[in-house]
Amino acid sequence: MRNYYTYCCENEDVFDTLPLTFNIKSGQSDPEFIKFNRYYDAEQIKCKINKNRKNVWIIKPGENSNRGNGIKVESELARIRGLLQSYCSGNGARTMILQKYIDNPLLYQRRKFDFRCFSLVTCHNGVMKAYFYRDGYLRTSSKEYNHQNLNLHNKYIHLVNDAVQKYSEDYGKYEPGNKLSYQMF
Repeated sequence: MRNYYTYCCENEDVFDTLPLTFNIKSGQSDPEFIKFNRYYDAEQIKCKINKNRKNVWIIKPGENSNRGNGIKVESELARIRGLLQSYCSGNGARTMILQKYIDNPLLYQRRKFDFRCFSLVTCHNGVMKAYFYRDGYLRTSSKEYNHQNLNLHNKYIHLVNDAVQKYSEDYGKYEPGNKLSYQMF
């Protein structure tokens, strides 16, 4: 794995490939949300010119969330603002992460996936060490991804978390437990 990384990625900057992300902390007046609005508007113009382009965003609660809870996929600004209002107000106020949806994701058999890997970071007497376990697995979605006919509200297409996928009627249909070893991949 190390040789592959060195060969392919030694001149790459990881921040050139991460999706555009906005961390909204204080609602619609937050400077990050104002930046997002400007970007969203510019992207809408690009989408009108190029019909294959989509202005789709993943909206995530910033904290106190796991297992896919609270994650939404949206393209309409009014719906994004509504989610922002629900996340950033009231007693349970939390931040909101807005991340540009990857238009052309790498797929496995026409389905989305993610990598699960394991690491351990220790710090003893001021010496930090990190360990990476070579083996891991992929989590796959139960439904096929179709960029041309993108169903934003079917979580079985977009979220590969076990806590989400286990409720799909196609869970385990393609791989046992929607999991795939690196070797099988």
